[in-house]
Amino acid sequence: MKNNSHLFHLKVQKIEQICLFELSWGQGQRLTQQVNYPTNLTLLYQEWRQAYLCFYQSEHMRGRTVGGGVVTLTVDWHAELVKAESKLMFEFHRWLRSAELYEIRATIAQVSQELVKGNPGVSEAVKVFLTCAPIELDRFPWEAWEIGTEFASAGAIQIIRAPLNIKAETETPQKKQHQRRARILSILGDDTGLNFQADKDAVQSLLRIAEVEFVGWQPEQTPSQVIQQISEAIACEQGWDVLFFAGHSNESDMTGGELGIAPGISISINEIAPQLSAAKKRGLQVAIFNSCSGLNIADSLIDLGFSQVVVMREPIHNRVAQEFLVRFLQGLAKHLDVYESVMEARQFLRMEKSHTYPSSYLVPSLFCHPGAKLFRIPAFGWKQRLRQSLPTYIEAIALAASLTLSVLPPVQEMLLNGRMVTQSVYRNVTAQIPSEEAPPVALIEIDAESIYRAGLPNSQLQPMNRSYIGKLIDSTRKLNASVVGLDFIFDTPQKDPPSGDRDLGTAVRRAVDANMWLIFGAILEPNREIGTNEAIGINKWNWTLQGYTDAYHYLVEMPHPQRDCRQACPIAYLMSLVQTANQEMTELPKPQTNRVTNLRAELLNVIQKKHPEKGNLPALLQLRSPLGLHPLIDFSLPPDRVYTKIPAWKLLENPDINKFPLISKQVVLIATGSDERLGIAAGQPDRSPAPPAITYWTQQDWLTGGEFLAYMTQHFLTRRLVMPIPDIWMIGVVVIFGKIAVFAVNRQSKLSPQLRRKIIAGSVGTVIIYGILALQLYISAAILFPWFLPSAVFLAYVLPATRKKHHV
Repeated sequence: MKNNSHLFHLKVQKIEQICLFELSWGQGQRLTQQVNYPTNLTLLYQEWRQAYLCFYQSEHMRGRTVGGGVVTLTVDWHAELVKAESKLMFEFHRWLRSAELYEIRATIAQVSQELVKGNPGVSEAVKVFLTCAPIELDRFPWEAWEIGTEFASAGAIQIIRAPLNIKAETETPQKKQHQRRARILSILGDDTGLNFQADKDAVQSLLRIAEVEFVGWQPEQTPSQVIQQISEAIACEQGWDVLFFAGHSNESDMTGGELGIAPGISISINEIAPQLSAAKKRGLQVAIFNSCSGLNIADSLIDLGFSQVVVMREPIHNRVAQEFLVRFLQGLAKHLDVYESVMEARQFLRMEKSHTYPSSYLVPSLFCHPGAKLFRIPAFGWKQRLRQSLPTYIEAIALAASLTLSVLPPVQEMLLNGRMVTQSVYRNVTAQIPSEEAPPVALIEIDAESIYRAGLPNSQLQPMNRSYIGKLIDSTRKLNASVVGLDFIFDTPQKDPPSGDRDLGTAVRRAVDANMWLIFGAILEPNREIGTNEAIGINKWNWTLQGYTDAYHYLVEMPHPQRDCRQACPIAYLMSLVQTANQEMTELPKPQTNRVTNLRAELLNVIQKKHPEKGNLPALLQLRSPLGLHPLIDFSLPPDRVYTKIPAWKLLENPDINKFPLISKQVVLIATGSDERLGIAAGQPDRSPAPPAITYWTQQDWLTGGEFLAYMTQHFLTRRLVMPIPDIWMIGVVVIFGKIAVFAVNRQSKLSPQLRRKIIAGSVGTVIIYGILALQLYISAAILFPWFLPSAVFLAYVLPATRKKHHV
């Protein structure tokens, strides 16, 4: 069982001229004493109140009515108030120090001393919950009673007021309240003759550690609208920790106190009792009424089960109320509890404002439910912020589903295809298709028509008739092609026809002697490239080049960052490098058949050592995949802007340079078409289903290996490398922004249907704008930002937050 020996309950009742002091504590201990009530104490209080009201002037009070006579201009009310306070406090202390109350004072002081001795270094205080009856006794400044001074008690003794009648239990704050920032509702009432700007500024100073919302009347509102607005705000489903009211108020025994919420409009505590009860169940613990005459208000709210209520027992001057509030809230901001904050504010008024605002420190009082723990704004550190940022059930499902989908290759391929089609449509609609004179690549394709016209039997298609390939090389030589790539593997001798290897070798030698750069295809093995076998007699590596054709059909094959291009190099990159070097350098080695050193090694050495500082070549040499990202093939570009497709038969039957004037400026790639009889081996045609974006442009069903290589080559030549941002990265970013948006929505105490629709429309609009921006950045900056999964996660975070109920 919790030890309550340091909690005292002191009940003071006045019956005619006798006051009964009853002190109870611990396990049923009780002390009872009777003491005569000094009749002049009431008179001294009335004189003090008269001087108090006259000094502060009724028009600046936060109350409706003021009694006590007429202000006389010739009277020095400051001096009169100081004198009246001295008389009142002297008589009040003399009465409380009477011999009859000695045992009560000694008991409290003794427990205070024992608490200090038993817990050295612990600042726990003795709490005395004081209950007075009738209300005339409540009007005295009991907080000024210094119980332990005559016993030299070193421990703190806190005098906290409690009402005579308390029917409701106080609510224990729910666990979730400790996992979020404190929430404060500030009601600004009737400001007739007052100025609430200082109050507002003081409350806003807590924004660093708490969520603050203001409600109050507006000139265009009707009385019923004002009352409804305040009632709904109090009963907000999210709940509040602190309720603050600034304005006019008055005592009222029948209604529990009245609050002026607008000029000529008041509501009683009894009228909003259902909303206050709902707010209490949702965590509302502290009510602060920076207004006049709040004794009835305090009694009513504690009776409803509120934990703590801070009120002004007397009418309060506007500037005094503001000074008190500033200091009180500064205490809360330092994470002091409510009692400590009230005492700091009272001490400030007493020590630093006693001349400007005499007696003001006697007016504030804290009422507390005896079973409640004193409230303080909890420190909201990184642990609480982390806990608050954890996903909800719906958010967790959306997050888990999106992350799972983001690592499944079939799903990623489907999303990428959909994005490429959308990107193609956007590029077409916005007329952002490249308009160069001609594509940088010429693709000579051996298609079904070429096979038919050449009369090639099926036995000479796999592997492809090399004599036929030699004829194509001869034709490109006659058209002055400077860089020619061959998407074929010549690793074994060809038997049909027997002259195939010899014819191809002859064509290769003639092309090399004409200074043509020939680049043969190869297959990449773990440690080397496997391509044309020199023993066959087709070529030598001293005067031809080789690059591997292996690549995933949706990604640009980049040079490996850890591998020297002298040993292994993608054929598309190598063709682009040679073409660019031919255009920007004059000191390149010549591909002649009388060379005796490896051409690729010498070529790369010369390029790296002697390349110009400016131009496309330095950029091409430095191309690498940033942050491990692999660039995509940009299928949003229509094929006719990437390469010129020339059927092989047309090149052979019309070898006129006037028919193919651009080949001399293009990289030429000789490859097979989509005919299923062609390919690496029987039953393995060199083709793949055309991506939907290609189908959008050309309606073709297949995309050949040569076409994939042509796209890659064009990307290298134009430095068009589209970097895809991984879904996981963007989902992480979206989670942050989504949570920020959820916090912003949750800070709204009320979501009207109109506001809810605006938030939904804004969220959907944000997703649409992001999608359009992502489409444009793809074209302008060559960055692919994923859209579908991040957008789905964002909406899954924000939209459920708009479904909360508004009030009970």
